[in-house]
Amino acid sequence: MRVCVVTGGGGVRIGSGICRALAGQGRTVVVADQDLEAAELVVEELRAAGATAVAMRLDVTDADSVREVVAATVTAYGQVDAWVNSAGVGLRKRGAEATPEEFDQLHAINYRGAWTCIREVVPVMLENGGGGIVNIGSVHAAGAAGTFTLYAATKAALAALTRGIARDYGRQNLRCNIVHPGAVEARGNEHLLADFVASKQMLPTAVEAIDIGNAVAFLLSPEARAITGVELFVDAGTTAMLFEQ
Repeated sequence: MRVCVVTGGGGVRIGSGICRALAGQGRTVVVADQDLEAAELVVEELRAAGATAVAMRLDVTDADSVREVVAATVTAYGQVDAWVNSAGVGLRKRGAEATPEEFDQLHAINYRGAWTCIREVVPVMLENGGGGIVNIGSVHAAGAAGTFTLYAATKAALAALTRGIARDYGRQNLRCNIVHPGAVEARGNEHLLADFVASKQMLPTAVEAIDIGNAVAFLLSPEARAITGVELFVDAGTTAMLFEQ
């Protein structure tokens, strides 16, 4: 898994943590994001640490854009070994109160966007003898939380897609897994996260973007060669905890 593409890799979100973890293992990282400037900032950081990285603009809702990133990566590095679908958007509304436009946007980016990327990159991986795909889901795929209804539905669908892709292409040495983050520390959410950590996690440690990245890097490593079709929760025990509140 030498050459890895990470969608939604720009900025200070989970995707950038994934890029840092992969680069830290000596992999070539393609930071693909709709916001090219944000992707370039991440690339600057990775290169400053001695990594090989490049920024590419990517709109996961546009099949031509995805196709161009796949082709550009193959042209630059000869192959695409790994693909991480981290691009996503959220929505907090009760299920019957969302608009059709909001429903369509969630579906287009979180689910169809991931499928579009998989559809374009799988043939390239198979030509090179296999590869690895990791999708980024959410703890909301496993349980109900108020106002996350439609967001949760896209992540649950992504988990089902993960299992299906693992089954469809496993015999061709292509692995597909999904990582479900819990509440992840980010700029501006420190106060809210402190309350969450204190009451809704088994572990008293805030989950950081690099924790998600380390899980992804493991799933794409030789040590995980026998792991496919699994859902890995990186949530400090949130999903396994029986809430008393």
